[in-house]
Amino acid sequence: MNSRLLTVLVVGLFVLGTVGAVATPAVADSTTTTQSMPSDTYVVEQDDSCYEIEPLSSDQSIEAFYDYRDHNTHPNDTDRMYSSYGTTHLQESDTSLLFLHEGTDGTSLVMVHDELDGGTAGGVVTFDLVGAPHAATWDVRNDDYDGDTNRDEFDRGDGTADASWAYIENRTGGGALNGGFGGPFSVTVHPAFNEDANLYDADVAEEFEDENVTGTGGDFWDGGEIDDWEALSGDVDDPDRHSLSLSEPVTIWTGSCDNPAIAYDRTDDGIAASVSDPSVDDRVPLQPTAGSGDGVQFERIDVTGLEDDTTLEFASEAPDGPPESPAGVDAMSHLRIDGNSSADASGTVTVTVSADELDEPGIGPDDVVLYEAVDDEWAETTTEVRADRGGTYQFEAEVSSLEGVTVALHPEAGPDERSWVSDIGFAGGVAVGSFLLLSLLWVAAIWRR
Repeated sequence: MNSRLLTVLVVGLFVLGTVGAVATPAVADSTTTTQSMPSDTYVVEQDDSCYEIEPLSSDQSIEAFYDYRDHNTHPNDTDRMYSSYGTTHLQESDTSLLFLHEGTDGTSLVMVHDELDGGTAGGVVTFDLVGAPHAATWDVRNDDYDGDTNRDEFDRGDGTADASWAYIENRTGGGALNGGFGGPFSVTVHPAFNEDANLYDADVAEEFEDENVTGTGGDFWDGGEIDDWEALSGDVDDPDRHSLSLSEPVTIWTGSCDNPAIAYDRTDDGIAASVSDPSVDDRVPLQPTAGSGDGVQFERIDVTGLEDDTTLEFASEAPDGPPESPAGVDAMSHLRIDGNSSADASGTVTVTVSADELDEPGIGPDDVVLYEAVDDEWAETTTEVRADRGGTYQFEAEVSSLEGVTVALHPEAGPDERSWVSDIGFAGGVAVGSFLLLSLLWVAAIWRR
């Protein structure tokens, strides 16, 4: 090959590579996310008691492991007492169970109340779970059918999940949340058993205390009570059992008892995360609310520099002080942060944006910017694309304060500020580059003659 031909080929390859590079959004790491790898240690904490636990593992999904059976899920010739058949070896009379399950669908948070065919008189229970990952859904609902006898209620809110159960003699209540438990998480369970439960009915309780009183309470509850609450750990067939107080919240989180403790509660506008015993070197993962925009979701804030016990409140609305939008650009989503964090506290914000939010000519993920509220003004951060998930983009940005954040497009975003290659997209860029390369090869062939 002569020197002129070699020069042409090198130039052609450079042109092709340049065209493709310009048309492709910058992704810091398309194969990994900013979340930590799943921890092999989990903690259950209540008051001054802290236990390191292990998930109960099986080769089943949580739905198959729980094995809830009713008239919708199983045929007539199968036992189906509206209860969990897969956890009978774990169940105990008048006892509520709380544990993690690891199976074919990842990690789930599971709760089972009472014992199938245990001779108990049913019960009423309410759990309010705060700090639940945004991806978590009620994959198991015991009960999950339409009918007058089903009083159970399941709900999924912004950073919250809750359920209320009422079940009759010899049956169980319960359920399981699945999704979002693969990385750092912390979920606080606020329990309400027996007379504190939402579905408790004093008239029904009296009916079963006085045999001379009759009624219809037995259609959904037979007056029974839960008298023990246990956290399970280890062997799926013979787990360790940690007894819990029926009246105090319990927090399950990734890490160890040596890490700062995180507990969540509801507020009037959102949720609050309380961090205990932090040090300035700790990186504390907190679950905020999702944000005010449907196509944008604040996933996590890793807070550093905390010197003292701290409570941060998250609300899916604009923070007080700064203008409604930064630099005159419409904001895509707001997150307000209030609290008594240390003056030197900072954080790393992880946020996901739907590709549909960027479906305009000349607009791409590189145009998305996270702004932080500083002294009643919006300050632009360095925002990186961390992952392209095919339909959503995950971004990461460092913030120097914890007052509030918002996501918006850069003020100069749009086709007028972008190259012609960007306008035609990646596929068009490759096509143009290929055409140029073929043209150069044709010219080179002529030169060789």
